Amino acid sequence: MITFNYSKNFTVEQIIKLFKSVEWESANYPEKLFKSLKNSETVITLYDENNLIGLMSAISDGGMNVYFPYLLIDPEYHGKGLGKITVEKMLEKYGGFYRKILVCSNEKVPFYTKCGMTVPEDQLPMMKIN
Repeated sequence: MITFNYSKNFTVEQIIKLFKSVEWESANYPEKLFKSLKNSETVITLYDENNLIGLMSAISDGGMNVYFPYLLIDPEYHGKGLGKITVEKMLEKYGGFYRKILVCSNEKVPFYTKCGMTVPEDQLPMMKIN
């Protein structure tokens, strides 16, 4: 049975295993990644028994803007609607915020569109990655 919760009781090992399962580069920075998740305002975690199988995190300014840096589901659990449910829970939590922001790869745009997000035609994300 899959459970959703808002706890940050995960371990570094669980986080790294999850991030490696989706081949994200963030897994190469275990201490920084763990600290960033622990310091996030909100983290929704998904567990199958005691196995961390997914998460989504949020960072906000408290009223106007919220940024969602991470949404990932272990590939073994893809296609079950878990990502969409997780996004819906997060969008509900931050429903009163004016701007909800995330950056995704081009191939993920259809997924986030189904979740109610839009691609603004007059804006582009900007980044500087070290």
